[in-house]
Amino acid sequence: MSKQAASTTGVGAGYLLVAAVAGLLGGGASVLRQAGLMPDHGVWPVLEHIHAPLMLLFVVIPALVCGFSNLWLPRALGRAGMVLPALNYAGLGLVGISGILAVVSGAQAPAILLWCVGLLCAVMTVLATIFDSRADTEQKLPFSPFVWGEMLASAVLLLTVPVLAAVMTHQLLSGTQTDMLPLLDGFSEPVTLVTLLAGFGLVFETGARASRFSEKPVIAIMTATAAASVIAWVRGVFAHGLAANTQPMGALTSPENAVLFASTLASVLLAGLWMAGTWRSRLSLRVPMLWGLGFLAVVSTGWVAQLMQGDGLHSALQLGAVYAAFCGLYLWRGENGGYWYPRSLAVLQFVLMAAATALSFSPLSAAAQIWSGGLLGASLLCFMGTMGMSFIQNRKVTEGSEASTPSVMASSSEGTVQS
Repeated sequence: MSKQAASTTGVGAGYLLVAAVAGLLGGGASVLRQAGLMPDHGVWPVLEHIHAPLMLLFVVIPALVCGFSNLWLPRALGRAGMVLPALNYAGLGLVGISGILAVVSGAQAPAILLWCVGLLCAVMTVLATIFDSRADTEQKLPFSPFVWGEMLASAVLLLTVPVLAAVMTHQLLSGTQTDMLPLLDGFSEPVTLVTLLAGFGLVFETGARASRFSEKPVIAIMTATAAASVIAWVRGVFAHGLAANTQPMGALTSPENAVLFASTLASVLLAGLWMAGTWRSRLSLRVPMLWGLGFLAVVSTGWVAQLMQGDGLHSALQLGAVYAAFCGLYLWRGENGGYWYPRSLAVLQFVLMAAATALSFSPLSAAAQIWSGGLLGASLLCFMGTMGMSFIQNRKVTEGSEASTPSVMASSSEGTVQS
């Protein structure tokens, strides 16, 4: 079992490495494009062409679902490791190979189909681990919001990824469409839903140590949103196709509008429950809490824009995935793992990212685009420096420091979140 637990940590770190490399490539291409320095030869045109798939398929999902599940689920469930280790390794290998294939050759269809197979292996491992924990545990402790978020996000992917693979296979066999990127635009709604579920699960876990939330409303909102959105999206794909430009527009008539409406409503309700749980609580602005508050601020801005203008939550949740990922990374390395990292540099990274985000929400001039890209690049450099210093020293924190507090995952699994 100790070997299985060690392999689980390695698989989780592998998924985070895939997300980090894809994020650096996609983010670097975005910064160069905004600064007007994008080369017109080599791999850079390919990166610019597949920027959206890199961020959606190889950053958001591997980090928020596959990586954090492998790193945290065993501890949160009281297990030594994940079940089905061979399937777990296969999922990581297929996702990594598909990413290399997409970047090096620009082959869209083979890379995405390979990604679909690898991701199905990963989410089946996550769901099997969660369900198996209920079968072999005598004491039926309630799941924490993190476990519920990962379970529902994995279920959403288990139901939607085969639809994406089937539509792409049909297009390839029929020869009606050679460019697969428009199909991925239609798949952005399930990715948005995954970001909402996994992101709010992490945010609720971040504040669980200092506040007490009512578990049942949070789980009910997450479950209802996941079920309704998946049904609406799959039904719309079968009726109108997957490409976003083939879907009829109108209030709640297209799958995109239905999923965004459900996500907007769920975001409002979950943010309200989080604020009600933390009202008059003595919250310390730890680094993971800063990123969690940033996630809430970005999502709140998005759903306000969605309600006022009919557009905004989609892009806000994609940007919020970055905040949720950094929230989870610092929570895993610091409070959950108990390792030191330079807090001042981590705070500087958050400040730079927040400034870049504020610029991205306003109409950008050419100079503002350059500033936004530069701030984003500086924030990523701060993160690399923070994690580099943390892993090089690799020392446990001393008593009384920020990251020496009890594990949020352990405390929540013992009943910190009240039902």
